[in-house]
Amino acid sequence: MGAEKRLLPIKEAFQLAQKPHQNQAKLMVALSRTYLATDDKTVFHEEFVHYLKYAMVVYKREPVVERVIDFAAKFVTSFHQSDMEDDEEEEDGGILNYLFTFLLKSHEANSNAVRFRVCQLINKLLGSMPENAQIDDDLFDKINKAMLIRLKDKIPNVRIQAVLALSRLQDPKDDECPVTNAYATLIENDSNPEVRRAVLSCIAPSAKTLPKIVGRTKDVKEAVRKLAYQML
Repeated sequence: MGAEKRLLPIKEAFQLAQKPHQNQAKLMVALSRTYLATDDKTVFHEEFVHYLKYAMVVYKREPVVERVIDFAAKFVTSFHQSDMEDDEEEEDGGILNYLFTFLLKSHEANSNAVRFRVCQLINKLLGSMPENAQIDDDLFDKINKAMLIRLKDKIPNVRIQAVLALSRLQDPKDDECPVTNAYATLIENDSNPEVRRAVLSCIAPSAKTLPKIVGRTKDVKEAVRKLAYQML
């Protein structure tokens, strides 16, 4: 009985998350018990990010690192999807807000790996949140601003992750939507075909964007042309 009630240390959770056949759902439940049993949530937040940083300095898409990134995003957003959030989450928005704040402070890092992982994590966090999830207006604006800056990053893989992260923040009904406008520029002017493909896969079709999508049917790269035809 004692072993069953043992609280899972954060470090051990991150170690287990690296394993290829680890049941991440069970791992999330176990770590949630640790989180809810922790009186000072700030201590948990800081330790969680401490171990996440080890994955964030790796640029290469190693399966071990990808599993850790996936686990972290799903764990942090799991509180948004459960009934416990109203009772258990703190007034400051809890671990999700803490992680978003950390990521937004890190998006201009000198390290290509860190900028890449920041954008990737923001994309995964937004993607793991329920469709009807409400994002605080101030936080929404900060995410929007940071990812729009990263669309101009010198590293194509960083730009791709920023494109993906912004997909949920675009408003096709708004003619002045900064995300849509940035997409419209990138889709025609980015020198990297994978970035152009990423924009194509994310851009919401509208009267304004349709000509841009049609224009990619004449792209110099076959993969981009093919996706453009699929979008039409």
